[in-house]
Amino acid sequence: MFLDLKSGDHWGDPVCKSCKLVIAPAEPTEVLKFDGHNDQQLDEMTGLYHAHCAKPYLSILRALNALGRFGL
Repeated sequence: MFLDLKSGDHWGDPVCKSCKLVIAPAEPTEVLKFDGHNDQQLDEMTGLYHAHCAKPYLSILRALNALGRFGL
């Protein structure tokens, strides 16, 4: 569709999973992987983010990884 604004490939340009805006080639990015936590909703958060959009999710990811070391 002409104005299909769903997340994902937007006319060939990568789109931030958080803000849904196109990521320019020169912008800093983070790739987050929420795998190994047995939660489908976390798996859906896996993807490419603007560096500033990824900061809150990086905190969550670090906490989940730390808890995972203790078997929680």
